[in-house]
Amino acid sequence: MDITKKLSDILKLNLAPNFTSVSYAMMIDGEIVASDVLGHDGTKEKKMATDHNTYNVCSISKIFCTVAVMKLVEQGKLELDKPVCEYLPDFKMLDQRYRQITLRHCLNHSSGLPGTQWKHFSATHVGTADNDAYYQEVYAHFAKSHLKADPGEYSVYCNDGFTLAEMVVAKVSGIPFGEFCKKYITEPIGADSTRSSTVLNPDYQVIREDGKSAEYFYLQGCGGFTTTMPDLCKFGNLFLCGNAVISEQSKEEMRKMQGVTFMPEDKDTLCYGLGWDNVELKDPDYDLGEHVQVKGGNSFQFTSKLIVIPKYNAVLTISETHDCKIDVQAEILRMFALYMYEEKGINLYKKYQIVPKELVEKFDGTYLVPSQIYKTHFFGTDLTIINKDTRGRSKPVYSNLKFNGTDFEDASGEHYFFKEYPQGKFLFYTYRGKVSPHAMKAQNYPKLSEVWEKRIGKRYLAIDLSEQDMVSNEMMNGFSIERLSDIEGVLVASFSSVPDGEIYGRFEGAFVPKDDNTGSGFLLTPSNGSRDLIDPYFVQMDGVEHCYVASYLYREESALADYKGETFETLPQTKYNCVYRFSEKLEKLPQVPEGRRLVVLNEEMEVVYDSQNPKDFKAQEKGYISFI
Repeated sequence: MDITKKLSDILKLNLAPNFTSVSYAMMIDGEIVASDVLGHDGTKEKKMATDHNTYNVCSISKIFCTVAVMKLVEQGKLELDKPVCEYLPDFKMLDQRYRQITLRHCLNHSSGLPGTQWKHFSATHVGTADNDAYYQEVYAHFAKSHLKADPGEYSVYCNDGFTLAEMVVAKVSGIPFGEFCKKYITEPIGADSTRSSTVLNPDYQVIREDGKSAEYFYLQGCGGFTTTMPDLCKFGNLFLCGNAVISEQSKEEMRKMQGVTFMPEDKDTLCYGLGWDNVELKDPDYDLGEHVQVKGGNSFQFTSKLIVIPKYNAVLTISETHDCKIDVQAEILRMFALYMYEEKGINLYKKYQIVPKELVEKFDGTYLVPSQIYKTHFFGTDLTIINKDTRGRSKPVYSNLKFNGTDFEDASGEHYFFKEYPQGKFLFYTYRGKVSPHAMKAQNYPKLSEVWEKRIGKRYLAIDLSEQDMVSNEMMNGFSIERLSDIEGVLVASFSSVPDGEIYGRFEGAFVPKDDNTGSGFLLTPSNGSRDLIDPYFVQMDGVEHCYVASYLYREESALADYKGETFETLPQTKYNCVYRFSEKLEKLPQVPEGRRLVVLNEEMEVVYDSQNPKDFKAQEKGYISFI
């Protein structure tokens, strides 16, 4: 398997179901060795995200700002330990200690400034050039502010210092900050996508989190850069090789531990460099070597990470929209460790062990619980188990369990392991000292008959729901017969739920045929593992196929009549619910008499309205209406 595809498949395991986009890149020895873009661009059209989409990396901009400052230091135009007010005579504060603030204080977070000027931190659009009016707002904000500490007393993360540094670069160079960074940093390294918000490259469109406006920034030096991940790698590589952009002396100064604290126990704060969040990253899971430099970025829509690893001459970059819901640093390091093991033969893992091939070959596969389908994914030291339904949607059940040489453990110390018995192969887990079997591995059964093959894909709607039944408010209103992928002879009754149901979600019960009209659940997992199995029983009623299953009676969907405005008063006489299909927009609902119930399902047979628990009805283009 191509290594990029394998890494992307691993990344997908932990992504939230309806994520917008995530991108990553890895560079080793100046060459991109793996890079991918997942998801869509966040617009209404949901166009597939490509390598010409950019991501707001927000506070990673602080490294660009620091390089810009160091560039001017190298030219003899700036001094790190000279007061900022000598470069910016308009900079004043109510607190006279501001006169002591230096560029070093700004870059190592020890300036004592308030923290963040929130006005215009994030905006729907900005001008095409650095905005002097914004700088006047900054001056006005500081003029009404006090310091929270003496400059140099202690370091605490501070955006304001980098805004001041940005203004110093623009003032001293005589060039707008965005133009300065473009001319002296990003253009020389061929990072065409990497720009601040004021000088964006029109050939690259910024991703937006789904349902939100595109995000831009007036502030540049502390958070205004947007870029692709391969181009961000080019920038990160400046810190690993000789180049004309930044000198070795400047890089050495930036990667010194320059954080300041008055607490002897505080070791974390000391790890601030100039611009960097951490210049001595020590990860408990991986051997990354010395002087690993890390910078993160977080905006209202994005979380990003830039990691420079001198021992392996590597640069790692990743950025996600927040709806991906992943730990970007954990994900990119996990993928990097696997890449190094599989492609370079280098084992970075120091706390856990590589999962043995024999274990993978024996236990990898599809596991079943009564209502869900699990897929195991082994990689490096890790095991992730996902729930992958028959519609192709997946979500993690157990993420990144670590192999300790005997079994797998999660962050809380609980354990997971596999065992084989004459009855089959099983997944176990522990919880607060209790050991329980949880899921059974699926195995092949005899080939399906022609009758069952013809049922695959068919839908069935419940016709004997009652007015007081609360289960059907959430689930069990309809199901389809689906094939269990990669397993011979096993079928799945995929029951609908409310859209994105948080209580049970889509109930998917596996079964095997007993004869052409009956099926049976087959799981043999003790404890709680085999509860609620299903036994579908198909019958012909009035020439239409019906199914008794999960204690309800269902009618084949293709036999439903079209809805033509029926009301409870005009329904035909029947002991079952009257269920209709509608293919024209349903905008108005009939009145529901006392003791009766009306349910509207969307095209996927999911409940979108139930008079038992009424919410505002939203018009539906296609779906089903059930009179109960």
